[in-house]
Amino acid sequence: MLRKRLLAAILAPLLLVEGFATAADHAESPGADADQAADLADVFLFVSPENNRRLVGSITFGGRPLPRSRIDQTLPCDPRVIYVLNIDRASAAGTFDSIPEVKVVARFGTVSGTNACGAVQLENVPGAGGTFIGAIETVFTSSTGLKAFAGLRNDPFFFDAEGYNGMIAAFDAAPPAAGYLVTSFGLGSRARRDSFANRNVAAIVFEMDIDAVAPAVNGIRPKLQVWATTARRVQ
Repeated sequence: MLRKRLLAAILAPLLLVEGFATAADHAESPGADADQAADLADVFLFVSPENNRRLVGSITFGGRPLPRSRIDQTLPCDPRVIYVLNIDRASAAGTFDSIPEVKVVARFGTVSGTNACGAVQLENVPGAGGTFIGAIETVFTSSTGLKAFAGLRNDPFFFDAEGYNGMIAAFDAAPPAAGYLVTSFGLGSRARRDSFANRNVAAIVFEMDIDAVAPAVNGIRPKLQVWATTARRVQ
């Protein structure tokens, strides 16, 4: 089984999450980039804005910045690919062992007689009451009312690739008087450039019961670290 690991990118500050983004994973090598169904992009974890008793987890994949080709029309799907969101709780001392206490597993199924994605199955979602399945591009719920979604969405990742390349090129010359960031990125003098603006990414999104994910001990919830993996069944 092929495996790939991505450290968590945290969308919003959480007291129970250890820090902010430590990595993102876009603009891959040609081999990984060609395998859109298994090419992880980002991981997000945040408190639901609709219900503070729920956490929202998301795995995105197949995202590509300009000038690479888009995935706007078709969800990259391979029913052999298994997506796993790993959740590791800190010990009472606040340390992690990088062994997940929770492993949420997602996989796609195709429409009978075709290669097109038709549904996604979620297993081991904390608080879901068991495995549940729903059609892609729709919001569906578990038996306990937790919501989930899988499909194409606008990529939430922000990155100014043009500005980054300009800053790297500036390192070959003498330091500019105004500093590298101001000179290369033009901060304060123009609108932001986002190489992922209006470009889609495939996303698997699901709610989790916060008490099942991070049960409080003496009124204190443990910190969490999360990462995602993909694996492909060989048959």
